[in-house]
Amino acid sequence: MTIADSAAPAAATTTPTGTPDGNSDGTPATAGGGIDRLHPFDGLFLRAEHLDQIQDYAREFGAAIGRSGGPGVVEGFQVFIERGELQVGAGLAIDSAGRPLRSGRQVSLPLKTLKPENDTFWWVVASRANWNYGDTAVQGLLCEDPCAGGTTNKQFTAEGVRLDLVPDTLPGLGAAKDSNRRNLLASWLFGQEQKSDTPWLATPAALPVDWEPPVVYGRPPVRLAVVIPIGNNPAQWVVDAWSARREVGAPPPERWWQGRLGMRPWNVFAAQILQFEAQLAEWRADPAVSAVANAAAEEELAHTRAELMEIVEKAAGTRSQVALAMKAKVEEAIENVGRRIADAQAAQALPQPPLADRGFADLPPAGYLPVQVSSGGSAAATAATVAASGLHQEVVRLLGQQLNLRFCHGTPADIAGAVQQAQHRARITLQSAADVDILVPVSDFADSGGIADTGGWTGGWVAFVRQNRLSCSSGR
Repeated sequence: MTIADSAAPAAATTTPTGTPDGNSDGTPATAGGGIDRLHPFDGLFLRAEHLDQIQDYAREFGAAIGRSGGPGVVEGFQVFIERGELQVGAGLAIDSAGRPLRSGRQVSLPLKTLKPENDTFWWVVASRANWNYGDTAVQGLLCEDPCAGGTTNKQFTAEGVRLDLVPDTLPGLGAAKDSNRRNLLASWLFGQEQKSDTPWLATPAALPVDWEPPVVYGRPPVRLAVVIPIGNNPAQWVVDAWSARREVGAPPPERWWQGRLGMRPWNVFAAQILQFEAQLAEWRADPAVSAVANAAAEEELAHTRAELMEIVEKAAGTRSQVALAMKAKVEEAIENVGRRIADAQAAQALPQPPLADRGFADLPPAGYLPVQVSSGGSAAATAATVAASGLHQEVVRLLGQQLNLRFCHGTPADIAGAVQQAQHRARITLQSAADVDILVPVSDFADSGGIADTGGWTGGWVAFVRQNRLSCSSGR
């Protein structure tokens, strides 16, 4: 096969042919980078190596752009356990070499073959995988009989994703209580991640003299989750995504300098918050938590149905006007069914145990805490009503008695800003006297700086933020 283009200029006779070699570096003043494209010209006999070069150029060009944007998960790759197997959904990620990792289907990995030991856990890791497919006949080669075929080869190459379970250990993990293992591992992994950044300010006795950038940035694998064994039954194992998963964040230079300067990159900060929120939400979603509330609701519903049937039976043997009156009562009773069920669930719902009883020993530097407090029947209680109904006591009960809590009120937007400002602060140990602000969202804020009479706690949640630990003076 040849390229024929009469409009193209004739190529010089010194143009090199064949695969790229040392000449790709060019003159002493230039340096090649491995992004070499085909230089086509009239009369060039196209071979497989030329088509390979076209593909290699596009691949290396795209990888250079992808690497400059930073590695991480873009979307998808949900990890969960189902029927004793680890399920990894479709998704898109960028590996440390800048290559896209795109999976178009759900993949199952068996867990029964794993051997859980005392301190073992597993990383769920995604990497590139290539394989050829599509049999096609090999035609006669140049200078050979064109009808001498008969062999076949694969005509396509799939660029997909390989998913693996990589074992690792944390000393003391197996000795911890089952409910504490997830938080223990997450806290340790976040700490190891910060240590691996080798921050200069970790020992500030003297600033270092080496301020040079790295020659090559590190290339960690794309991690999607960790799997923590709880006993020998894979159905009871725990999957924690955010202890391992990092979304695509900053470019490698920004990520490098943040770590060296003792700052926490944004995607790591977000992962710490999301790890806490996900673990907290999974406890609330446990069917055993709402079993009492559901049973009470069903009992109330059965009682309401019995009352309605009694009203209808009485109305059936009466005159029409009385029947109409009875019908109105039935309709009114039906409208109250939903309210009665909600009231029964609220009255019978189990209170949230303290965080320490749910396996938490420490928390991220900021986050959000679901809080259930009675507001006396109003949709939005004022600040005085909230204080009287026990918001403060409920937060203290959930977080424990050791923390030094300060309650603040603000709009949800300002609370979000306060959470963001805690990006570089240390984690909060529950059994410490750390200074923590509890940020209560209110529906309105007066211009004078106080809570408006028409506003109050919006209910449902509060935020917690580790306070800024700075002590300032004039220096005089």
